[in-house]
Amino acid sequence: MYQMILKFWFEEIDHSQWWSKNDEFDQRMRERFAEIHAQAIRCELFSWRKEAEGRLAEIIVLDQFSRKMFRVRILINLNSDSCRT
Repeated sequence: MYQMILKFWFEEIDHSQWWSKNDEFDQRMRERFAEIHAQAIRCELFSWRKEAEGRLAEIIVLDQFSRKMFRVRILINLNSDSCRT
């Protein structure tokens, strides 16, 4: 399954999408990868770590996919944290 993540990230999308904000793209990512992201958060993708490519895919899901899929929530949390200090 991790091959699907790598194919999407490195072949299916243009690299410019890594850095750009696009609400439609973010929504498509949520629709396509929400369950895989939830599995990663619950540490259910541990078997991916047997291969270097699987580890990379898990990092992409947890880091980059999180940023794209939950962009608004991340900003809200950052703002909330800064208001408390």
